[in-house]
Amino acid sequence: MNILLVYPKFSDPFFSLTNVLKLISRKPQLPPRELLLISVLFPITWETKQIDLNSDKLRKKDILWADYIFVSAKEEQYNSTLKTLRRCDLQGKKVVGSGALFTEFFEDFEHLEHLLLDDIRITIPLFITDLENNKSKRIYRSNPYFEVRRFVEPYYSLGNISEKFSQNMELSHA
Repeated sequence: MNILLVYPKFSDPFFSLTNVLKLISRKPQLPPRELLLISVLFPITWETKQIDLNSDKLRKKDILWADYIFVSAKEEQYNSTLKTLRRCDLQGKKVVGSGALFTEFFEDFEHLEHLLLDDIRITIPLFITDLENNKSKRIYRSNPYFEVRRFVEPYYSLGNISEKFSQNMELSHA
């Protein structure tokens, strides 16, 4: 199965680090942590690609390559998300939405095949199991009061970190 992970573009205010980074020939954003986290939850036999629209272009050949397109977005990425969904729809691709945008405004995305709401670490394994058994549902939700028993580390080898200005880090308090 070919999976394309897409992270929509944030609005670009005039006074932003993005404009400065163009001057020093660096890409503007870090590898999106959301896509890296999602990628480690897929079966190892699935082929994945990621496109961060803040630093890369979504090409038609990438859309055509994918069996499913996963879009993970925040509220600030609403407009870019709509444009991305229109492009995918024109190619007749199945789209899966996840992230805060889809969780908060899931009624706005009735046309999507699948919505993985709340915590992706819980909803993706449920979705994958159902998909492999041809029993997939439209909406997957997690219990908002779940207890995290395992730690999932983002898969940084998917992103080309050498082109990025910096890399995000996460600290854990035990």
